[in-house]
Amino acid sequence: MQLSEKIKFFVALILFSLLAGCASMQNNMLSLFGREDKIDTGLPIIKDVKTINDVRSVGFEWGSIDDTSLVAGFVLYRIEKDGVLKKIATIKNPLATHYYDNGLTPLSAYSYQISTLGKDGAVSPRSPIIHIKTSFIDAVESVFASEGYPKEIKLIWSPHPNPSISKYIIQRLDDRGVFLNIGAVKNRLYVEYFDKNLQDGKEYKYRVIAESFEGAKSLPSPIAVGKTKAQPSPITHLLASNNLPRAIKLDWDLSPQEDVVAYRVYSAGSIKDHFKMIAQTKENHYTDKIPQDGVERFYKVIPLDSTGLQGELPIGAVKGMTLTPPPTPIIIKGVIQNNQAVILWQSIDDMRVKNYAVYRYEGSFSSKPLRFGDITKNEFIDKEMTAGKKYRYQVVSVDGNGIESAPSKEVELLINR
Repeated sequence: MQLSEKIKFFVALILFSLLAGCASMQNNMLSLFGREDKIDTGLPIIKDVKTINDVRSVGFEWGSIDDTSLVAGFVLYRIEKDGVLKKIATIKNPLATHYYDNGLTPLSAYSYQISTLGKDGAVSPRSPIIHIKTSFIDAVESVFASEGYPKEIKLIWSPHPNPSISKYIIQRLDDRGVFLNIGAVKNRLYVEYFDKNLQDGKEYKYRVIAESFEGAKSLPSPIAVGKTKAQPSPITHLLASNNLPRAIKLDWDLSPQEDVVAYRVYSAGSIKDHFKMIAQTKENHYTDKIPQDGVERFYKVIPLDSTGLQGELPIGAVKGMTLTPPPTPIIIKGVIQNNQAVILWQSIDDMRVKNYAVYRYEGSFSSKPLRFGDITKNEFIDKEMTAGKKYRYQVVSVDGNGIESAPSKEVELLINR
């Protein structure tokens, strides 16, 4: 071996020894990289160890040492998963016969060994391996989930008989099939939980886990299935009128569901507009008063049940319309005869038209006109004109509801001085 290689080898060996020594001190390992604690075969060996297993801890009991002249105490080791012994505790009392290890995982297997500790720091050969398995907290026996509550599910369960239980953890199955914590109840005898803000008419799965004051959790309870109340079914046969004066009447079938107590009416000026609620009624009809003629409205009606749950707004809507104005007259003659205005228009052959009215404007159209109504013929004569003054005339038809047509084209007349 060359000199440089020898130097490298000894440096690596020194570093290895230092690291191994530090690791042994920091981790309290009995065996690390071949190094072992000093064994004194003259020290008494612990052979009979009894255990009491709990959920997250285990208690040990061994017999008393008859001759404690060479014994300073005991060392407890736990065999880790990788097979390495980990020193759990050094018990510096030769009269001790009990100890424990905690912070364990429920329903898990562990292995231990015990040695006596000599006054010079050496240890006896280890005891036979002690195999234990931590226990568990029984599951909550019965869990019930409600059906029929709007937007929430009520959970109730049987109280856990173990007095060490400090609280319950509520879990719900998510869409990926994983149970997630959604809440907790902090008392063993408080066995009720409400899961709120849920979707309508949907099933949810739950389970309950009890937890002890030490933080140990029980086995999961049986799965309970709950369901929220479904929305009321949509109404049928919604109709909207188009022949009523300044009103639109809506009619629909009564809901067959006994718990439907009212109906909400929504309206918009266009099928693409935002629909706003305009009324709530217990009847299966509603009249929307609109102070305009020939106006279109779109409507949706949804049922409301006794719990306050309403149906979804349907995609489509029903169109209604207020009664359109009657036909507009057409003036065929407007002349001055014998210092009087004579206005003549075509008769309108429409059953809706009951009479006519003539509006006379003096000055601008913004001024209030003079109205001559209840004209049953298709002619009007104005005998109250002033010479040298311009007058403008328009004619409207009027139906039985008092609805007027759009005004006709105007006729302007003047009596010369």
